[in-house]
Amino acid sequence: MSQRFDDLVTSTEHAEPVHPLKALWKQNFYLDGFVNTEGGLSLLWMDALLVVPLIMAAFFYPWAALAVGGAVLFLTFAGYEGYVLWKHHHHA
Repeated sequence: MSQRFDDLVTSTEHAEPVHPLKALWKQNFYLDGFVNTEGGLSLLWMDALLVVPLIMAAFFYPWAALAVGGAVLFLTFAGYEGYVLWKHHHHA
């Protein structure tokens, strides 16, 4: 049994073995032409990873989810405005 498993399958089944994970990796999970890491679509996908659990939690804890969502929006807005003010006063 010194043959590789792929060689054994090829000799007995007369077909090339398929490795789905290797094919996905080789094709960049079929996302190569659709999205890149510099584009806005990847940012939307990362945001969706955070929003979906919040939506699921909103079914069971609507007021708490609303408070968390509001706090996140407020902190995001406050952070952005703070950055704008800092950039305005510390221009290079």
